[in-house]
Amino acid sequence: MPATFSRKSLFASLLGGELAPYPGRLAGSLRDTLAICIALVISMALQVPGLALSLALLFLLQRERPGLTLKISLQVFSAAALSLAASLLWVQITDGTETARFLGVVLGIFVSAFCMAGTTEPLFFTIFGFYGFVFLSAWDAHRSASAIVATSLFDLASLGLVILCANAVEYTFGTRHPADELRWEMLQRLQLLSKFFRALSQGSADISPGELRLLQNALMQYGNASDVRMNELYDRLRNTREGLARVPIGTHYRIGLLTRAIQKSILIGFGFLHGSQREDRASYRILAELCDHLSSSESGAFHDRLPAGAASNLQGVFLELRQYAESRDTVAVSRQQTAKVYGGTLRSLQIFLPNTFQSPDAAVYALKLTLAATSCYVLFNAFAWPGIVTCVVTVLFTGLSSTGAMKQKQLYRFSGAAVGGFLGIATVSLLYPNMDSITSLTLVVAAVSMLSAWVMRSPRISYVGLQIAFGFFLTALPGFKPAMHLEPARDRIAGIALGILVMWFIFDQLWPMRTAAALESILHRVRKTCEQVKRAAQKDVAGSGSELIHLRNVVSLDLVSVQQLDSAVYFDIGRHQKRELACSRRLIRQIEVAAAEFYADALQLTHDEADAEDIPG
Repeated sequence: MPATFSRKSLFASLLGGELAPYPGRLAGSLRDTLAICIALVISMALQVPGLALSLALLFLLQRERPGLTLKISLQVFSAAALSLAASLLWVQITDGTETARFLGVVLGIFVSAFCMAGTTEPLFFTIFGFYGFVFLSAWDAHRSASAIVATSLFDLASLGLVILCANAVEYTFGTRHPADELRWEMLQRLQLLSKFFRALSQGSADISPGELRLLQNALMQYGNASDVRMNELYDRLRNTREGLARVPIGTHYRIGLLTRAIQKSILIGFGFLHGSQREDRASYRILAELCDHLSSSESGAFHDRLPAGAASNLQGVFLELRQYAESRDTVAVSRQQTAKVYGGTLRSLQIFLPNTFQSPDAAVYALKLTLAATSCYVLFNAFAWPGIVTCVVTVLFTGLSSTGAMKQKQLYRFSGAAVGGFLGIATVSLLYPNMDSITSLTLVVAAVSMLSAWVMRSPRISYVGLQIAFGFFLTALPGFKPAMHLEPARDRIAGIALGILVMWFIFDQLWPMRTAAALESILHRVRKTCEQVKRAAQKDVAGSGSELIHLRNVVSLDLVSVQQLDSAVYFDIGRHQKRELACSRRLIRQIEVAAAEFYADALQLTHDEADAEDIPG
């Protein structure tokens, strides 16, 4: 009984941390809810069908900065439009025979999966593959060609309507100065760490427990937020000329270091409050001074070290902050020099990752995903059960490269779809009989949208929020009339379960790729980018700005993948789990070292190119 109670308490604590408020969470959730409600009202007024799927896809947009929202919206809509054009062209060329449609589905999924794994724009190809399947499989219903084309065009129109509403809300309420906000977010965290360790340096006899708990609670709030907000702000700036010029090289790497330093400091605070953390005033004082050094605008090395007998958890925090300092101060590059390098190009035109065509990883991933999706496609057609089409959707949206990441995302998808389906069933059976206006429908949709948007902004379980929206909208919004049957929710849950079963067999039993193997691939790619930067510095720095932008994007995407794999490794269940966990930890540290080396070399190259441009021609 105590063990069971402890596990329940731990789960409740983790869930509470994921759902805890943090700066920007409420505002972002309200913007999502407002955009969905506006799109719902307009769609009902104009009688535009196909809204349920489009509303759920709104959560795939990055809706924090107007410019980035527009960029991602154009990606999503252009991918859907291109997939519709390709589907209609394929049907026209092949006369829409069953064999030709099957080959079209296989070819479309393979190309999409290959580009998802091998390019810097995976979202575009995810949407292309998803809508390509939706549009091609629509011809399996054997309706008239005009009816199928009209339905597909309405699906595209509803997506455009939702995207238009999201952009209108974002341009009205969104943040317009992400660079300044990112610096402020990082500065706030460093200053809080300084206050925290300076308070600990006073000793338990001189510090007020209430004051320490206030600092501890503030740290926990940032710990619950993790790096979500800072990464959102960084992503807004990554692909814009003005934004990239204002963000120092290595910012994404330092975001990860700062996040881990805060999480480790929270554990130190708990230990101090409960008396299990040994007092070490000298170490606390040095950590506070290091945070003050990082908070200041002054550059230069920090020479103090922790005492030899300092606790290992203090050494861990010191190591993260020292790496932060070394990454920041390796080369002093002015904002004007960075602007000179990036001022000539908006962004790199290279979209493929290094070694995409030399390494078999992308092709192997595409083959596995195609096999799983095709198997599900054959099964739901063989069963003549169109309601379980979600089995293919499950494969397309959860087929990640490593086994652990795949299991994690499948668990989140099933959990979110179950919650959303339950809410949809409750709405259909309990609320719809008592609703007689669009006002009541809008209020219900707003409540569920707010829940989905809030969960979607969780540091680790954000995918659950997206699936809650999918499950609810596809169950409760089938058309312009109230849903009268509960079969859609049952069928969609059954389809998700079938998709998970097929992927378990193919990705875990037949063709597994463990988390450590995925991390090894990332490590090899990051080291390859380091070599490319060094070669560029040795040959000719002139005109290398575009290539450097591309390499920065590649490393940033890899660091995002590392963060996901860091939590996904716990889902790599098996007899070798402990060995896999230890190996993954070692590889993550090696990737961080390689990333630090890359950013140092990139800073030096930026400095050299800026100096070269200052030399009169």
